Amino acid sequence: MAARKSLLQLAIAAVNIVIAALVFTSVWPFPSGEIGIHLPSAHDVSWTYSDGLVHVVAPFSIDNGWIYDISDLTVTYSVTNGSNSELAGQTYVVGDIPAGRVTSSEIDFEFDLLANYASGMDWMVFHEDMLYFFIQVSCWYTMKLIQFEASYQVSVPWDALVQGYGISSYTYALGPPLSATIGYWLNTSQLLSGLPPADVTLSYYGDGTLMGQSQTTIQLGGSYTGTIEMDIAPVIASTYAMELEIQFGGFPPMVYREEVSAPPGVIP
Repeated sequence: MAARKSLLQLAIAAVNIVIAALVFTSVWPFPSGEIGIHLPSAHDVSWTYSDGLVHVVAPFSIDNGWIYDISDLTVTYSVTNGSNSELAGQTYVVGDIPAGRVTSSEIDFEFDLLANYASGMDWMVFHEDMLYFFIQVSCWYTMKLIQFEASYQVSVPWDALVQGYGISSYTYALGPPLSATIGYWLNTSQLLSGLPPADVTLSYYGDGTLMGQSQTTIQLGGSYTGTIEMDIAPVIASTYAMELEIQFGGFPPMVYREEVSAPPGVIP
């Protein structure tokens, strides 16, 4: 009887040792780096823009360099900008990763910059920002004896779509007719290079009265400088101003206004 009890105790002890070993080898690989979560970096992220939608693809990989399979790997992510507006979020199942294998996946989402322009995303049109990726990983390990959960965060810079615009110069010619040659500039992100050209309107005012106007179009997706000529009606006024209006992609017009000296031959 005593012998049986001793054998049972030895068997229980052996099972406990095996379980302890399994638990140890399950917990150890994550802090030791045998299982690696390779998050997306800024140069890995691809961006496209069309019809107000920004499409983002951020690849990542999970390296199972240990001796057990990973089972039921689930990834949950959310993406916010610098003002804490949530741009995207999703939970999806990656599946199983055999021991010694690397599995690649990607965070693939889009957000509607145009539809949300009036509710705060106008900042992202004209200013640099940061996109914050919050990623939570959950899986089973060691023949589904151990559940592993971890959270990660990575930030990726966002470049403004419109980086600046304005009037750079102006000159008058007495004519007749009286005219002005106006220099202007526009800098935009490469994301916009596939869009139709922007509509540009330059107007000349005297005390709010329109004295001249001219339109043109310019290609988006880089740095652009140009000039435009217009005839000016000689109106006597106390103040004169030139106004540059640029519109593209369904966004509200962008307006730059600058007061200028009186045209030659017109005495205020």
